[in-house]
Amino acid sequence: MEIVLGILAIAALLLGIVEGGLRLLGFGNPSLYIADEEIGYLLAPNQQVRRLGNRIAINQYSMRSPAISRDCPPSTRRILLLGDSVANGAWWTDQSQTLSALMQAGLQSQEVERKVEVLNASANSWSPRNQLAYLKRFGLFASQGVVLLINTDDLFGTAPTSLQVGRDRNYPDARPPLALVELFERYVLPAQPVPGMAEVLAEGGDRVGFNLDAIGEMQAIATQSQAQFYLAMGMVFAVGLNVLIDFSNKNHFLPRMLAIFTSD
Repeated sequence: MEIVLGILAIAALLLGIVEGGLRLLGFGNPSLYIADEEIGYLLAPNQQVRRLGNRIAINQYSMRSPAISRDCPPSTRRILLLGDSVANGAWWTDQSQTLSALMQAGLQSQEVERKVEVLNASANSWSPRNQLAYLKRFGLFASQGVVLLINTDDLFGTAPTSLQVGRDRNYPDARPPLALVELFERYVLPAQPVPGMAEVLAEGGDRVGFNLDAIGEMQAIATQSQAQFYLAMGMVFAVGLNVLIDFSNKNHFLPRMLAIFTSD
């Protein structure tokens, strides 16, 4: 019996050491998400975590930014960045190295009379319809400029959904009981399909058109608020140039894109 108790004590000690080490790396405390009927999902507001040494801070408006006031102070130049994981940086990017933080530092170095704020409204796998819904919900926060950062994949994005929240291991809505549990579920167990996601991903209709319309609406919202609207688009070849060219020919993709930025 003493031998058995000794073995159990050693095993418990080793598990405790491993658990403690994983906690130091940030396991057991992932960034959490909340479901939203219109936006699909958001990073849970007012959370701060560390992941593999990287600090992740989410403010009261689910932005990867410090806490802010809704109104822009007169002495501040404010820009709203809308994007997906590229803008957000996720767990592999420290708060100081996110795109918004780098933009802010670069702009601040050229602006001596006013403070510069670059707000980061983004989440993994967001596409224009998610970003539009966020803009309709929260507004521009009195920003003088709006930057929409997308890639060609985003033009094929589906309608917002919250099905993955709490069901897909990349979108947790609660902390696991142990860091070991998270490590096992995230990196050992195979990913399980989310019920209903196959139907969402099979959305029909003119997806490119839907997303171009969303971009147009975002520009209209910015224009109505007398804010400059900028589109930054990256080419992702995973889409396939043949697919993009086919959509361009069938749906007048390039003329419609130009129309968004040349319309009165």
